[in-house]
Amino acid sequence: MKSKKIIKTINWVTFIIILLVGFFTAGFSLYDLSTQVALGEEGQSRAGFRWGIFHIIILVIIVMSAAFLGFTWKILFPFNVPIAIIIAGLCYQLFFLTFTIGWIGLNGTFGFVIAFLIGIILIISYTVLKFLESRKRSETN
Repeated sequence: MKSKKIIKTINWVTFIIILLVGFFTAGFSLYDLSTQVALGEEGQSRAGFRWGIFHIIILVIIVMSAAFLGFTWKILFPFNVPIAIIIAGLCYQLFFLTFTIGWIGLNGTFGFVIAFLIGIILIISYTVLKFLESRKRSETN
């Protein structure tokens, strides 16, 4: 039981830190774009709204993934929060693709890759932990 509480703490602390960093970096990036005087090549990155089929595809993936996660939240423990981290990274990517134009959109891709890697690392760690616990249980029997 103590292990479950520790995993929940790790999950939620990681998730909250990632969300706070995401909000901060997105806000800072948009603030920087809105206060920057863009001349020449610097004008390639700017705040602006774009919406197309690619954005709709990403939104559908986010909605379907979030719905699946919502219905299976308790069943997927301890993998539920790492999956939520990956979905949050995809939301971060969609935010940058939708509200920025130019190279600044790579910030969204970079953020998604970081969230994806953190989620995968947590999933692999929990899988190894479950394997070791089941192996330990089978040896004691």
